[in-house]
Formats: sequence, C-alpha cells, structure tokens
Amino acid sequence: MTTKDILYLVISFCIIWVTVFICWMFYYLTRLLRNANTIVEEFRVRLQTLSEAIDYIRGKVENMSSLMTLARSGVTGFVKNMAEKKARKWMEEGAERFNETAREAVGKAVAATARKIKKTTKKIR
Repeated sequence: MTTKDILYLVISFCIIWVTVFICWMFYYLTRLLRNANTIVEEFRVRLQTLSEAIDYIRGKVENMSSLMTLARSGVTGFVKNMAEKKARKWMEEGAERFNETAREAVGKAVAATARKIKKTTKKIR
C-alpha cells in the first residue's frame, strides 16, 4: 500500500462524510419547510375563521342599525302625529275664542314643537 492509495482512501472517506452531511442537511431543511408550511396553513385557517366572525358581527350590527333606524322613524312619526293631533284638537275646541293671528301663532308653535321633537329623537339615536 502506497501513500497514493492512502490518499485515495482518505479522499473517498471524506467524500462519504460530505455526502452524509449534505443528506442530513437536506433532511432538516425539508422538515423546516414542512413545519413552516403547516404554520402558514394554520394561520390561513384562523384568519379565515376570524374573517367569517367579523362578517357575521358586521351583518348583525347592520341589521340592528336598520331596525333602530326603522324604530326611530316610527317613534318620531308617531310622536309628531300625536302632538299635531292634540294641538289640532285643542285648537278646534278653542277656535271660537281665537282670532286669525292666534291661529297662525298656534300653527307655528305646533311646527316648532314637531321640529324640536324630531331633533330630540335624532339626539337620542
């Protein structure tokens, strides 16, 4: 056995170790990429769930908003009509005692009261 044979033996042994190291490195690299893919997929699922929850809550809030708007307009109209009816009834019962100027003043007061009620209901909203 010559020194040249020993050199070839050492070189072949080194090539085997480098090959084993590279295979080991590729194995851990693929495991790392697989774990990263799992994490990204789990994040996507959770993000989708969060998005669906937000859409559900948004729908509920929009429904409540439309119901509140409907209720507010109904209450506003009801209060306005009741105030106008009461004022008209009162004005008709006492019309004999009032002259034309008084009737106009009462009409303006009724309109102003209706506007104030409308503003108050808007503030409540």
